[in-house]
Amino acid sequence: FEKTAKGWQATAPGNDRMDPRAAIGIINFTLGMRVEDFAQSDDIDARKAGLKETNTNIRLEGENQTLLAKYKLGRQTPWLATVIGIEKSVPTVFVQPRDRDRKGYIYSCTGDITSMFKDGMKYLRDHRPFYFNPIALKKIRIRTEQGDLTLVRETINSPWRISKPLDLATDPKAMKSLLEGLYELQAAKVSDRSTDILPSNYLPEKSQQISLTSFNSETETILEIFPPETPESRDVKATVSDRPNTIFDLPFRPEPNLVSLADLPLTVNDLRDAKITNLDIQSIRGILIQSATSQEILISRTPPQPWMATIGGQSQEANEERLFTLLKAVTEGRVIGFETDAATDFTPWGLHKPFLKLRFLGEENQGIELAFGIDNNGSFFINRVGSSTVMKIDPSLISSIPIQPYEWRHDRLWSINKFNLMAIERKINQELPLMLRYEFNTEAWSASNDGKDLTASIDPMRANYILSTLEGLKVTRWLSPDDRPATEALFNPSLSIKMIENETENFKGLITREVLFAPSSAGKNPAFYYGRLSSETHPFLLDRETYHKLTADIFEKN
Repeated sequence: FEKTAKGWQATAPGNDRMDPRAAIGIINFTLGMRVEDFAQSDDIDARKAGLKETNTNIRLEGENQTLLAKYKLGRQTPWLATVIGIEKSVPTVFVQPRDRDRKGYIYSCTGDITSMFKDGMKYLRDHRPFYFNPIALKKIRIRTEQGDLTLVRETINSPWRISKPLDLATDPKAMKSLLEGLYELQAAKVSDRSTDILPSNYLPEKSQQISLTSFNSETETILEIFPPETPESRDVKATVSDRPNTIFDLPFRPEPNLVSLADLPLTVNDLRDAKITNLDIQSIRGILIQSATSQEILISRTPPQPWMATIGGQSQEANEERLFTLLKAVTEGRVIGFETDAATDFTPWGLHKPFLKLRFLGEENQGIELAFGIDNNGSFFINRVGSSTVMKIDPSLISSIPIQPYEWRHDRLWSINKFNLMAIERKINQELPLMLRYEFNTEAWSASNDGKDLTASIDPMRANYILSTLEGLKVTRWLSPDDRPATEALFNPSLSIKMIENETENFKGLITREVLFAPSSAGKNPAFYYGRLSSETHPFLLDRETYHKLTADIFEKN
């Protein structure tokens, strides 16, 4: 075996590639073996030690055939060695150096690589058909029954793209899986063409091909994969162009702890980018939402101003949480199937009359428009307007897109002014209402419950904490006025809060605003709570953490 520019190569008795891991194993064993014991060769039975003529002889050479090491390798000895840094004891083997000064001695040395040399040293042959540096690849050509596919990149830092049959972006995870799979693909058996035969049912048009080209070469390395001999075959025969005398038996079906051909992403739809869009969020200046069941909604922004929602000619500050949800849906959402890349009639997918359109406008009037359709079976599809590609999407993606005007309302529930605040009345479950009175000038609190004065027990910091929560109270999500679960739950609220304030603008005395809350699901600690303001028809969702802040104890602990 000789180390060449193409890795370790066997030069005798035949030409083939050596497994580089085997080469490293032999070198490391030679460098690292430590003498545990020794004796003169006359004192040891060479046959029992595995050191007769049928043993393994190893010779390592440097440049110009300079001798670096030469020894006979025997069988394992009964002795186990202890090595610092290794928990378990390690085996030792009989070794007999062949240099003049030490050939009369036999040593017991740490380590054991004897298994490499079984079965005619077949384990020294590289069972991996490809030998390549993934970083240096510039082109991958794939031929399957589905057709031809070509992947290219311009530089080692450029992203991979599909150039044939269409110009498409690739999915980085799928490309990583392909490159790792090709690198780790390993044959169950390698054999010589002189002793093995290729399948009799071979037809060139039925075979698969995977070809690799590196930046430093124009020569393709072609792996040709032959059809399985029977439908039940676990392996298939294969050849590779840079090892013409070798036949590989490659795993054909998925098996635990190994890479099979079935594990490799080899089709356009396996490798193409499945993200709905690659929008540059920072460049977006407007989003037009056109739903068949709701008003048109325009979300727009002129930096550094906040996002605004314009509905029915009226503009208001937009709910940025819902904007985040929408942008996440169209930039991180993934399609679950590619229907076609050559659609001319969009009727089968309901895209001739889309139930939803999203138009994204960026800087310099650059933008894209997405159309959503539904077929007769209730499946959902998407098309980028102007393209002939139709993709299938998960229904959950549709439900994550806010299309109702109320969903775009700002998440602030109300505006509380401490200057006008007179009192807060809080009732938790079946407890009696707790009345908290507030004096803005002195920031003093007083409390009463069923006529009892509890002022002396108040912890002012806790009372101020609840007030600050109420001041900045934001809903998690606005709901429809017809939301039945919310309506039913709020018939029996678990928390009610009344804010009593001075009405200073029209000097009408006191005004009271009440908000009710109820758990959204059974159990002691639901993730969300329903809520509704007394002056509102729309219920909303509130997160668990904020609800717990509103129900916190305000009295000092004994």
